[in-house]
Amino acid sequence: MQIIIFKRPSWRNIALWGILLFVLIAYRENVTAVFSGKLKPIYSTTVNSQAIGLTFDISWGEKTAEPILDILKQEGIHATFFLSSPWAAKHPNLVQRMVAEGHEIGSHGNRHIDLNTLSPGEIEREITTAQQVLEKVSGQKVRLIRAPNGAYDNKVIATANKLGYRVIQWSVDSLDWKRPGPNAVINNVLNGIHPGGGAKAGDIILFHASDSAPDTIQALPTVIQRLKSEGHTLIPIGQLLSQASSTWPPESKLNEEPLSPSEPK
Repeated sequence: MQIIIFKRPSWRNIALWGILLFVLIAYRENVTAVFSGKLKPIYSTTVNSQAIGLTFDISWGEKTAEPILDILKQEGIHATFFLSSPWAAKHPNLVQRMVAEGHEIGSHGNRHIDLNTLSPGEIEREITTAQQVLEKVSGQKVRLIRAPNGAYDNKVIATANKLGYRVIQWSVDSLDWKRPGPNAVINNVLNGIHPGGGAKAGDIILFHASDSAPDTIQALPTVIQRLKSEGHTLIPIGQLLSQASSTWPPESKLNEEPLSPSEPK
C-alpha cells in the first residue's frame, strides 16, 4: 500500500500562487472589457482651433436661467442648454428665447433620475418622452443628451445611441451647484479642480442654470472674458463636434460624419 504524504505549502509558494491568480483575474477582466465593447460618453474633443464647448444643465428653478441668457447675449456667446423636459414644458418662453438667440437645446432627460438604475426599455421611454417635449417646445431636432447626475453605463449609452443620440459628459466642472462662491467657480473653470486642469481647447465646460447654482451668474462674465482674452471661442457642443477630429475617451467613438449643429425644424 502506497502512502502519499502531503507537504504543507511554504509561504513563498502561497505568495506565488496568489500573484498568479491576480494576474489571471486581471488578464481576464482586460479581455472581457475589450470584447464586451465598453462604451463611454464624450468628455472632450480634439480640435484644430481654440474652441471650447460651453454647456448649462437646467432641471428646476425660476431665477437663474434668464440672467445667464442676458450675460450670454451681452458677450455674444452661444452655448448648449441640456434641459429636463418638465422644466422646458413649464418655461416655453425661455426655451424659445434660447433658440432665437442661437443656443442649442440638448436633453437632460425626463425625470431627474439616474438612468443606469433603469432597464433599457425604461431608459428608452425616459429619452423619447423628453425628446417629444423638447422638440415641440424648441422646434429643434434634439440629439444630444446629458444623463441626469452624469450617471451612465453601457446600457444607457447603447440605448441612447440606438435612438440617434450622443451622450455628452464634461471635462471641466465648475462645481457651481455646490455654491462655493463666485471666486471658487471661476477658479474651478480657469485653473481646474486639480492643478493643470483648467479649460483648454477641445474641453467641455459644465455649468448649471438651475436655481441650485446662483454663483454662476456672478462668475460667468469673468470666465467668458478671461477665456476670450486667451484666444478661446466658446461654442455649442454640436459645433464643437463638427470641428473635432476625435473625442475622448476613445470608447466614445466619434462617428466618421460629424454631427452638425441642430437646425430649426
